[in-house]
Amino acid sequence: MKKLVLHVPSLLIFLTAPILLFFTGSVLAQQIGPSILNLDDVTQEYPRPWDREALVVLDFTVKSDGSIDDIEVVDGFYEDRFVDAAIAAVRQLRFEPATERGEAVDWPGFRASTRFIIRNMFHTMGPNPNSELTRAEDLMRDNKADEAEALLEKALTDNTRLYFEDAVFHLRLGEIYLATNRPAQAVHALDRAAQTYLPGEHNDFNLETAITHNRIFVVNIPEIFTDDFMSVRLQAHHMDNAPRKATPAPLRGGAQRGQGNRSAGGVQRPKATLEVLNNTLLESAYQRAWVANISSGNVAAVMNVFDNLQSLNEDAISDQMESQAGQVRQLMNAGQRLTSAQVIEQGETVHYPVHRILAAVNVNGTIDTLDFQCADRVIRLPFQAEVEWNMPESWGQCAMRFRGEDGATFNIVEFPE
Repeated sequence: MKKLVLHVPSLLIFLTAPILLFFTGSVLAQQIGPSILNLDDVTQEYPRPWDREALVVLDFTVKSDGSIDDIEVVDGFYEDRFVDAAIAAVRQLRFEPATERGEAVDWPGFRASTRFIIRNMFHTMGPNPNSELTRAEDLMRDNKADEAEALLEKALTDNTRLYFEDAVFHLRLGEIYLATNRPAQAVHALDRAAQTYLPGEHNDFNLETAITHNRIFVVNIPEIFTDDFMSVRLQAHHMDNAPRKATPAPLRGGAQRGQGNRSAGGVQRPKATLEVLNNTLLESAYQRAWVANISSGNVAAVMNVFDNLQSLNEDAISDQMESQAGQVRQLMNAGQRLTSAQVIEQGETVHYPVHRILAAVNVNGTIDTLDFQCADRVIRLPFQAEVEWNMPESWGQCAMRFRGEDGATFNIVEFPE
């Protein structure tokens, strides 16, 4: 029986060395996150029949004795059989528990994701998803964004069977969020659109049913580089851009195997490979994520998207983007106060700061905890609004992971040092 390795996000694998976090007011009780002891030994079985793919994102509690409890599905596309397989794999994990003041404690909200990929597929999008995508695009052209959004959300729930379908649906949702002035919410969707097939997950095969249109339905995007560029209005934010360095794009290089013509009803149609379609989708997702992150004020994410797009296809970088990237670099290096908009989705949001002194303000909703996820450790603290958080230089580059109720919104203000 085919087996796949369980994938756990690298930011959730950490050491347990204690460290202090300083505030302008006081030092709060902090917890040092748990570490996985046996990740290399964990496998998961693909549940038969092998007729669809799946993504299952799980949250669970690592108990003070290292065991696992309170497993909950928080995101993905799946059938119940895939959830059962993912839970069975997660239950194989063993942990060194989290600590507080040297004592073992429970750690709620540990997150793991599992990918179920079929090695050989003959088509990318089935008839229903392809039809739904076409209908959604027609609705957008008719300025019926609400109807298009509802259609795509239902399609994601009812008809998503493959990673490519999930990615294309999220690409279109990201465009709708941009068109309806929800740029930070668009970042969440576009980040998901960029999480399609990874190198080596597929054998080469011909794809003729999927078309990724390199177009965007956004009009009248406001001028983004004004004097108050970083003072954006409160919108939404995303979950998982990588920190400020380029990440190799999945299946980059655009291998052109099988690029001949095939007759279909007397019409010559190009025969595309997965690499070609995958890279076309990624290029579209990165181009739109560029706009969304700029509009939300996420400076570090802007440059990461730029680096990813440049790695994927330098020709996709326009002169305007080059100019804007230069202005963003100046902002990052100029010692200015930066403000970005955030929202909690699927229980969390992640922010990659430029400065090391920060505060969360204008909070609307419930935010429970804040994790500082650094290269070799994670530190969790109770969330406090209107408090300055000062990350020591010794931590290196860190991400800030906020956990709370879905829909909670806030701004992060970063202060020059």
